[in-house]
Amino acid sequence: MRIAVLSSGNLMRCLTVSLGILLALVMAQGAPARAAGCADSAMVLEAGNAFLAAAHTKRAADFADALARYTDMNKIALFALGKYRSALPPARTAEFVSLTSSYVANTLADFALKFRATGISLIECRGDQVATRLNFGARPAKRATWRLSSGKIIDINVQNVWLAQMLRDNYTGILNRAGGNIAILFSNIGAAPERQVGVN
Repeated sequence: MRIAVLSSGNLMRCLTVSLGILLALVMAQGAPARAAGCADSAMVLEAGNAFLAAAHTKRAADFADALARYTDMNKIALFALGKYRSALPPARTAEFVSLTSSYVANTLADFALKFRATGISLIECRGDQVATRLNFGARPAKRATWRLSSGKIIDINVQNVWLAQMLRDNYTGILNRAGGNIAILFSNIGAAPERQVGVN
């Protein structure tokens, strides 16, 4: 069953640019000296390879695999619930994280043809963040900052917008309109029909 893509236009644009970042990272492999001062950049480059392969196939399943290997989707998904975190039944946490991964992966697959980044260079590593500069040929370069935790990507900032925060805004917006009914969120992010009514 096809899982619906994110309803927020801004979130889709952020996801699109974020995948462009991942694809561009592959271009940096030809210049290892630029990454020598930052151990975390090696992991980001490896993630870029996986996302580049997924972009070639344009399959949501391949994006989901890359997300599972290189991002902490558990942390991202739970962060996205914001003040409604306690409304998620513990027994459905794994299902919720899986649905969120599919939700994001489908959006990336839908926009796989839009990425035209030509290269990337490392700016600096500071604390849990890796700052990079993306090159887009004739278009202005963009700064992108990756936030990592325990060797996993947990957020990306593009043009002063954090991707995980955008996902939280989307999810909490749905829950605000639903009066906090988390079953409605499950329905919106693609739960099977028999799992959309109630949360038990």
